Amino acid sequence: MVGVPGKYKGCNTCRARRVACDNGRPFCKKCTDYGRECGGYERETVFIVGTPDDKGRCSSHPPRNQLGRRKSKENGTRPPEKLKFVTTEPWQPAWLDMVSVSCAVRPGSGPSRGKDVTLSLGSPRLFKSNPTFGHDSFRLKSRCLIHVPTRRNSSRQLTSTGSEGLCLFLYEQNSSAAYNEAPWKGTATLGDKIREPGPAAYQSFPAHHFFARVYRPSAIWAALLNRQPTYLCSPEWTVVPWERHPRTPLDDLLDILVLLPSIFSRADRITPLGPTVPRRLKAKDLLSNCLNIERQFDIWYTMVHQKVDETGSPLYWMGDAAPGGEQVPFPEVFHFPTPLIGLVHIYYWAALVAFHQCIYRLLDIIFDSEGETPSSPVVLPEIQSGLDFQKYHPAQTRILTANVCRSLDFALQTMGQPDLLAAPLWVVDDFFNRIGRFGDGELERRWCASFKGRLETKCRDMSSWVQEKKWVDTRQFG
Repeated sequence: MVGVPGKYKGCNTCRARRVACDNGRPFCKKCTDYGRECGGYERETVFIVGTPDDKGRCSSHPPRNQLGRRKSKENGTRPPEKLKFVTTEPWQPAWLDMVSVSCAVRPGSGPSRGKDVTLSLGSPRLFKSNPTFGHDSFRLKSRCLIHVPTRRNSSRQLTSTGSEGLCLFLYEQNSSAAYNEAPWKGTATLGDKIREPGPAAYQSFPAHHFFARVYRPSAIWAALLNRQPTYLCSPEWTVVPWERHPRTPLDDLLDILVLLPSIFSRADRITPLGPTVPRRLKAKDLLSNCLNIERQFDIWYTMVHQKVDETGSPLYWMGDAAPGGEQVPFPEVFHFPTPLIGLVHIYYWAALVAFHQCIYRLLDIIFDSEGETPSSPVVLPEIQSGLDFQKYHPAQTRILTANVCRSLDFALQTMGQPDLLAAPLWVVDDFFNRIGRFGDGELERRWCASFKGRLETKCRDMSSWVQEKKWVDTRQFG
């Protein structure tokens, strides 16, 4: 309460978010800097009255239920045991498939350890990344299930048998990615159960692993394919969830990818305009932003190259295709030192496919003078010196799509998250469908269809494997 020593004196918004407030008047600077609606400093006065029926105890200190405790002892009932999993230090990145956790058994409300569930998933369906271009906000719901082989000792405590446990996130999402510019505590924001708690809620296991491995990649790819910005591009969502767990090259790559949807959205607004000087100037300004992001990609890839060089391994190398895979038109495939490095390259090349197509379109707009009157002088904006126009030509983009295709089979065989490959597959398939209008890319489209079949087979195998085990439902998101 404001004016009372020892009480919280911050604004109502910072108080609800449980963060420090700078107590700025009339609105705190922390809220206004991040576009939140500051709730001010007014407090509601609440009168708490104790009555004789309550034996002098007010509602903030309710009477002890002695009778209920005696009945509980007489019946010999025990409160349900709740499992709480906490990662142990040193903190490890979320993208490592092995995580060290400690399991505590706490009495209280929640799922009982004895109430394991068996999943019935029905017919597995391949994740569809096709964009809907709708105006609905992105939505994702998930449940965290954990399978831990345990045994009960003489003191009725749960102890590990030494076997490795499993963590599973089952989720469903829509394919829309409309950007919601509502205030931080606006009605639309409060309706998003994942965005509402704020980035600080995703710093610990399993919330951090859900955010880093499930929600963030899905939301960013949905924004990329729908060409709509996302709130995940704000600085707090790229920094705060990683204050405990270390980052990986894939996390740093997603920090750059999250900038692309706004670029695509601006390009889509410029393209329909007529071939005028203002249109070319807008395209030139957007091209400058694209080249800045291109430099970020170059710096990031140089750092990845340095980290892999320290291990004495190449970034990737050519190898024979896996048995049963489609070999035409890619008889040789890429191999990577780790599954994570393979996924990093797939995401990097797939993003460049869409990004370079956007830059090529902007260059076409800048040099497009068709439709202008012959008497009017053609004024072309100045282009950055040293710009390699050939780099963004469709022929070079086709090489990037081939790189993605040569990497997908390696990722499918070595990764435990085949859903992460659906969006890159859609990007390359869309590119080959576009060039198919000119009678090209038939073999590549057949290869994409064949890989989609292998991806569905992997999903069915994983679905059968998951349904054979017992799981504990520990957490729900969204």
